[in-house]
Amino acid sequence: MVSPTLLRLGVLVLAALVFLPTLGFGFVYDDHWTLLSNGFLRCPEDIAVLFDRRAVALHVPDPARPVAVLFDMLTYQVFGAHAHWHHAVSVALHVLVCAMLWAWLARLGVALPVRVATTAVFAVAGIHAESVAVVSYREDLLATALGLAACVAAERALPAQAGARWLVATAVLQALACAAKTSAVPVPFVWLAAHALLRRQAWPGKRAWIVFAALVIGTVAVLAHQRMLFGELSPYATQTGIHAAAWDRSEVLAQSVQIHLGYLQQMVLPIGLSPEYVDRTARWSDPATALGAAGFALAIAWAIVAAVRGHHRLAAFAVLATVLLWLPTANLVPMPNMRADRFAYFASVPVCLGLGAALVALGARMPGPQPRSERSVRGVVPLVATIVLQGALLQAGTTTYKSDARLWEVALRRAPDSARAHALLGELVTATLRGDETRALDPSLLARAHAHCRRALALGPGDALPHLCAARLATHEKRWADAERHFEDGLARARAREDRILAALASVTLDVPGRPYAERKTRALALLDRGLREFPYASEMAAAAGRIVHRLGDPTRAFELYRRARKLRPERWDVVLWGLELALDLGHSSAARSIWESAEDLLPDADPREVDAARRRLQDAQRLFPTPIPTDALPLGELADDP
Repeated sequence: MVSPTLLRLGVLVLAALVFLPTLGFGFVYDDHWTLLSNGFLRCPEDIAVLFDRRAVALHVPDPARPVAVLFDMLTYQVFGAHAHWHHAVSVALHVLVCAMLWAWLARLGVALPVRVATTAVFAVAGIHAESVAVVSYREDLLATALGLAACVAAERALPAQAGARWLVATAVLQALACAAKTSAVPVPFVWLAAHALLRRQAWPGKRAWIVFAALVIGTVAVLAHQRMLFGELSPYATQTGIHAAAWDRSEVLAQSVQIHLGYLQQMVLPIGLSPEYVDRTARWSDPATALGAAGFALAIAWAIVAAVRGHHRLAAFAVLATVLLWLPTANLVPMPNMRADRFAYFASVPVCLGLGAALVALGARMPGPQPRSERSVRGVVPLVATIVLQGALLQAGTTTYKSDARLWEVALRRAPDSARAHALLGELVTATLRGDETRALDPSLLARAHAHCRRALALGPGDALPHLCAARLATHEKRWADAERHFEDGLARARAREDRILAALASVTLDVPGRPYAERKTRALALLDRGLREFPYASEMAAAAGRIVHRLGDPTRAFELYRRARKLRPERWDVVLWGLELALDLGHSSAARSIWESAEDLLPDADPREVDAARRRLQDAQRLFPTPIPTDALPLGELADDP
């Protein structure tokens, strides 16, 4: 007989092993916004901003999830911008979730075979590929780990002799879970259902209601904070440009039925996973909607009847808990994405419990010889087969997130009518053209970029991304008037991240022909002032503003903006080279040398052509002007300091 401790260790090792390939992946998807370009993570002195309305006014990324933001700030301070360490943190969080799930099931008295099967299936579930492989989606892992920890603390608080400390711990952990992501909001009701159904009690006693109240208090505290920030319970209630908010609510909910039916299929058999799904509506008269709604209604009714009668308690809990955990993503309120694989992470916990129990029951009924040893071996065949299948599909799914190029190529294959996939692929192709002088006019790449941008505009004329694709392509081709028009259209349609649009629009405005230079300069500076005022933590905004005012001949302001940009994102090699260029423009060859020496660890990632040009210019300056010209008192050497 294998000890429970050894079995638990084996399951946790399995949870880590299946995700080991992700340690070699880069940053993709929203990682660029929430981690790399998010200067707030480099400003721990401003933590207080996160807990009042300034977080919304100053466009701190994800202010509705302060615990996730603080976690990102901590991991950045420890690991910097090294992708492999951040992926390791995501894997560790997934292992922690599995550990918390095991601990909670043990507290509930779930039989050891079912506990092993549940945790093992959850550890390798293919639908978790996106949640673990994309660093910025670890908010789902964090919320699930904290939510399960709150359930474990709630079990510890049940005995009357436990005292108040476990009640406080329960409320605090639940508050932290909801502040990581609102997917943890249904936890109090899931815990109550587990206490009523899995502990085999007729109905929760007085102490259980007190513990339930502690969980509710933690939840309400976070929702009250969210309402204070946004004026609504949902952070998206006042956000413009969300498809689900503009469409008929009944048709959105009809599509949501199909979405959640798809989640259920992908939890059991993870086929059809994709990084991209196109938002669309459905009708209640559609066969898929009607049959799905009928199936869900029958399952819920059966679970309620079974719970009341005390039959099939575990199966009833699995159904009811899944429905409860689906509520935050059921499109009852408009969300920027109507569906995503990561939305199923927490909800897959009760599904895996039901699946684990079914696999154990199936194994017990496997035909075979009577000797106990051989019967026990045959009994694990269904579980092992499921783990192998799920694990194989999981690892195949994680490869999608190895790089942005691969991600959006796969996304376009899975969703060929996605305006976002076309737009982002068009931007990636344009970036390739900009980054390689030898291919800057490659007709095949130019044709591909044009095709993606045109298709994106045709599919999503009301979205910002297609216009940004067209604008960046026009900028590359020096069609300044077209670039300005598309950037303005993108800015008018953007629902977030306007900083990069404002920065690009300010730069393009200076080059638009047919206007007086004074007018172009005034408008560009006005756009910069708006961007710097509304997005003080956006490294892209500070860097672009520094470049533009440097071009306009304002070295004092350029220096301050370069310094700010380097603080907000120390890994940017281009900002350091721009600072070096500023020093050379002012005749400060010694300061330029200091900046160059400080950037040695960044240069391997820099564009070799720009590095070579900067080196040659620095050598010429030191030869011709060995001492700084005393015409400027800017402390340029500070750009060489470690921010």
